[in-house]
Amino acid sequence: MPTSTTRRGFLGLVGASVLVAGCAEKRQVSKGTAVAADKLKSLVPTRVPFEIPGLKPDLPGSEFVQPGFLTRPAQMVQAVTTPPLTSGKEVTAMTPLWGTVPPGLGSNSYYDEVNKRLGGVVRFNISDGNTYGQKLSTVLASGDVPEMVMVPQWELIKIGHFTEAANKLFADLSPYLTGDKAREFPLLANYDTAAWQYGVFGGLLQGIPWQNDPYPFATFVRQDIMEELGLEHPKSADDLAALGKAITDPKKKRWAFGGGMEQELQRAFGAPREWRKKSDGTLIYKYETEEWMAAIEALTKLFEAGYVHPDIVANKDADNKAIFGSGEMVVYRDGLGAWHEALGRFQADNPKFDMQIVDPYPAHAGGTPIMWRNEPASMFVFIKKGLGDARTRELLALSNWASGPFGTQEYELCSNGIEGKHYTVEKGRVKQTALGRKEVAPTYLFLSGRPNANAMSQYEGLVQSLWDWQTKAAKLLENDPFVGIRVETPSKMAGLTTPTEDKMHEIFRGKRPVSEWPKIVKEWQEQGGNEAREFYMKVARENGRL
Repeated sequence: MPTSTTRRGFLGLVGASVLVAGCAEKRQVSKGTAVAADKLKSLVPTRVPFEIPGLKPDLPGSEFVQPGFLTRPAQMVQAVTTPPLTSGKEVTAMTPLWGTVPPGLGSNSYYDEVNKRLGGVVRFNISDGNTYGQKLSTVLASGDVPEMVMVPQWELIKIGHFTEAANKLFADLSPYLTGDKAREFPLLANYDTAAWQYGVFGGLLQGIPWQNDPYPFATFVRQDIMEELGLEHPKSADDLAALGKAITDPKKKRWAFGGGMEQELQRAFGAPREWRKKSDGTLIYKYETEEWMAAIEALTKLFEAGYVHPDIVANKDADNKAIFGSGEMVVYRDGLGAWHEALGRFQADNPKFDMQIVDPYPAHAGGTPIMWRNEPASMFVFIKKGLGDARTRELLALSNWASGPFGTQEYELCSNGIEGKHYTVEKGRVKQTALGRKEVAPTYLFLSGRPNANAMSQYEGLVQSLWDWQTKAAKLLENDPFVGIRVETPSKMAGLTTPTEDKMHEIFRGKRPVSEWPKIVKEWQEQGGNEAREFYMKVARENGRL
């Protein structure tokens, strides 16, 4: 499953005049908006925790550590007793998927059973998560959107004028969810307030949030291959070159690194996730820092040495997960949810498959690493505008049903399918069947979000290892000057992200010299970066951050 800043290699840029179809041609360019999160409370649901009797974590949770459940509850609670779909009309939904698309309606018993319990049919338009931004851009530009659309945060921040598009195409959910109104949808009211605040666009509550993991990503390794080669986890970014040499053997179709490692190196070298406060009271953007430049130099050397898988070299949006699962690549960066997804996807065919997480590491031995702090929400479900009160409520009821947290029958069905058909339970642990691997995918989960839980106890040691990692990472969080402020990125800045980072990827692949990066940064500054800095500094001053 995806998490926040972990997949920024995707495309998603849409020109302003194309994206907001039907608007007047002469419009002010969006300068960005910002508001302190506590001022958004009047727009979002009043949180009412959904209590599951007898469900207590074995490992305590905190603000940055998810509660851990070492065993599966013997009984699941039915959270929603009335089927949410009552009109008899099919629901159309556009969602991403990082993995194999399952058989469709009429050929999938998982879909049949979930739709039976929903009381109606959801017809998914599923797109490859690796290139979802391109599909999303096309659909938004057309103005013809499905009834429900999942939009990842890492895509929308790159789309110029996304807020204007959202206000034009998607429904304002405030009449149904603001304050105590959300009690009609108790599983939506169960979300953290901070996540809901990130669902506000242009002053309207529009996005049903997918609550974020506390951290955007980590380095993962094929532990089985590492042990076979007698190798240890990297303790610093300096270790990566030696690791690359020890792992890479093209004759055996084995390379060290996959995609996304640029973000881990940026973090390891100490670059900020976005903005950083300087000692002189001004802001510096990540592109402008010495740490970012050092990360570019380090990763370029790994590319030059031939340690990066050739599919990734040829295509920055290649499917890292499949390459990692095949054993052709041993080290890569992914969101934390990818851990259990990969174990479920690959262990059945390869019992030796062992994926493990690497502790946060600094650039150099003896240094102090930092961890980037995730935003409260990483994806949003939008409901099409103009469907009428009854249909909008019906779709909110669907999202409410799909929001069942760990410990509910709804979560269990969406996640695992039908017991005895798609999975069995052995010694309190879920074991997926061959049919489950074929038919079950997290499609219905993408119609909503839910509070996080570290609960994948079917994978030996996973819950404890993830809890241990988060406990370490919680002590390393960087000081982000905009924590607690809902900032909507200015359109110019959003539109510069993809072309700027595309040039960075060209440097990695030898199509541009490393020495060109300062020039690229200067272009970013002149084309909108400096203007964005003024906006962010104004926001920071108004909120007492500078």
